[in-house]
Amino acid sequence: MPIEEWASLYTAYAIMHKECARALLARQLTVPQASVIGLLGRAGRPLPVTRLGRLLTQESQSATTLIDRMCTGGLVERVKDPQDRRIVLVRLTRKGHQMYDILRSTAPAFNDEMFSVLSDEERVILKDLLQKFARRNIQRVR
Repeated sequence: MPIEEWASLYTAYAIMHKECARALLARQLTVPQASVIGLLGRAGRPLPVTRLGRLLTQESQSATTLIDRMCTGGLVERVKDPQDRRIVLVRLTRKGHQMYDILRSTAPAFNDEMFSVLSDEERVILKDLLQKFARRNIQRVR
């Protein structure tokens, strides 16, 4: 990849990350915490800590620390898998579900503001390209 493409991708990532962090600060959330809430909310069921770590592309220890902080904040809780008691699942608490609903309702306006420079067609193309890139390369970081 030419350096200009990499630099453009990194700059776009940095902008999105900083703006997300700024928007989440008002809700006393970090980007990784919002990501966990989004993953659990979209899944509609508890997920193993190890799976959350893989989906977040984080090392197991980092994911555990993140989940610890979220448990302390009352956003998630750990439960034993009823099928296999050795597996620890993470699920949203009532507070976590409320935060998921808030994030889901405010995300469209945030996205519209951030991506207003793109046409609807360009937004679809960008989403498709980024998903293709992620699917093809995700195993590199797991």
